[in-house]
Amino acid sequence: MSKGHNKKRNVGLIYEQVINKASAAMIDGGPEHAKMHISFLKKHFTEGSELLKEFKLFNAILDTSGVSEKVADRVLELARESIKSIDFKKLDFEKGAFINEANRIFGKGKLFETRVQNFRALATVQSLLNEWRTPGILSPALTAQYENQLREYMMLSAANSVAKLSEGVDEISVKMFHKRFNETYGEKFTPSQKDFLHDFMFRDHEHVIGLITATRQKALGLLNERNNVEDNSMLRRQYSSVYENVLKLDPADPQSPARQLTLLQLIEELEDENE
Repeated sequence: MSKGHNKKRNVGLIYEQVINKASAAMIDGGPEHAKMHISFLKKHFTEGSELLKEFKLFNAILDTSGVSEKVADRVLELARESIKSIDFKKLDFEKGAFINEANRIFGKGKLFETRVQNFRALATVQSLLNEWRTPGILSPALTAQYENQLREYMMLSAANSVAKLSEGVDEISVKMFHKRFNETYGEKFTPSQKDFLHDFMFRDHEHVIGLITATRQKALGLLNERNNVEDNSMLRRQYSSVYENVLKLDPADPQSPARQLTLLQLIEELEDENE
């Protein structure tokens, strides 16, 4: 890649690296650990920030697919025009702040070692944005080559959901986390568990407590039903023991999101037994 590209200052790349880390953290460290990564992302990619403005240009290009050459050219033209609205002095400051905090939270250089599948496309976009910002970084031939590569990418790339320029970081984060998490870890969780994890990551605390409360009540009801119809005394004691443990669960406890996953699995098993 050209001298116009710096991995640590590639907005699209660092965003995906955090999303990938959040997906991995969901397995290794649990929901709370994963949410820390998303909170870090939201802190820096806030509405009105120059980071978010540049990131939206990435999405305008890379989330466009299966379009005509004319449309692809128009997307590049709009991105080239939109780059003029970014305060580059502020953008450079925000990138520096992001790098410094990432080094402090994840360990020096650790975040930027995270691999992403579409690195080449992300690098090409950042190199072009840098060139449109400060002409002369790339040679005219290389600029034309990169623009042609992205034009073909938008025309031939597999269909993805388009992230509109008006979207904020939350909507984009949900899409990207959902996609990365399902690609890598989706088979490890049931549909209800995945739905909860996504809500936990991106909905407010009160909403999550409400979900856990409702799940707790459903699990108690199913356990009570099973206990009432069970003839085996040993199984009845087991149902009663589980019932007491679920009854003690406090939806507001910091550990409850992890326990929610177990509750959802329990509900599925109890509902299967009733069929």
